[in-house]
Amino acid sequence: MKTKKLYCGIDVSSDTLDICYQTAEGKVRFKQVENNQTGFNAITKTCGKNYHYVMENTGIYHTSFMFYLHRLGLEFSVVSALQVKRYIQMRLERSKSDKKDAKRICEYGIDRNPKATKVPDMHFFLCRTLNNAIHDLTKDITCMSNRIHSLSRVPYSVGKVMSTYKSILMNLKMERNKLEKILDTELRNWQPELVDLVQSVNGVGKRVTAEIIIYTNGFKDMKSYKQLISYAGLSPLEYSSGKSVRGKARICKQGGKLLRHVLYMAALTAKSTNSACKALYDRLVEKGKNKKAALIAVCNKLLKQVFGCVKNRVKYQNYYVSVRP
Repeated sequence: MKTKKLYCGIDVSSDTLDICYQTAEGKVRFKQVENNQTGFNAITKTCGKNYHYVMENTGIYHTSFMFYLHRLGLEFSVVSALQVKRYIQMRLERSKSDKKDAKRICEYGIDRNPKATKVPDMHFFLCRTLNNAIHDLTKDITCMSNRIHSLSRVPYSVGKVMSTYKSILMNLKMERNKLEKILDTELRNWQPELVDLVQSVNGVGKRVTAEIIIYTNGFKDMKSYKQLISYAGLSPLEYSSGKSVRGKARICKQGGKLLRHVLYMAALTAKSTNSACKALYDRLVEKGKNKKAALIAVCNKLLKQVFGCVKNRVKYQNYYVSVRP
């Protein structure tokens, strides 16, 4: 006789885990434990092996429990926080607490039966952490550069402050360069073939290569270029209803914000150095398209080229011409 699958919803915070779990009789029970090894042991002792654990993706705080469940071979799902939020809003909840959130996450698991999450290897997590650190340092560099620029316009002496800011800026750039070299090494240790294939596309540099490979987890489960474009949040979005609502067509932006940013910067180069992208950009501008919209089309073209190279395992050829009989 097959054992009935039971669900355990977990609301994760930095210090505690609030859980709501089903009983065999169909009732729900609540428990709060610490977000550490002792708490993890208490959860699995209470629930056991027949449970499917469901939790939100909280960035960092859920990862320790996720790896703990993975080591024990237990089934679990890490779902998007936005999906859970919309699910709770659908219930028209007026108040919010950790206990209520745990209950709703449990109900989400029962209603939606989410797929079990497969944990990526450690190379992925290391590369992602390095990549996020580089983005953070880039923001700090931009912020410090703006401060230096604004101070250069004041009508009084700020030499000591300016010297401190320039020293900080120099150190930030040095640290970012160090992390970029480490990331490049780790990427080649993790996905050496993908790095060469993606980087072969004209206009795609090291930053874009790293962003694409990390965001797609090495193109895992990536079946089409349309899926890749959707991942980047570059797919078109229609907003219309009846006769009164006629929204302007835009990109959906539900996807990788940082990936879109580096792709847009790459498109500025690709419209000159990549023959196919240049032809696309010039054709759209000649037809009267907005230049920014034409650059978005170039971003999509770059992703198509990258996916084609990865799928066929061949490097990009800038002036490739298909010979038809």
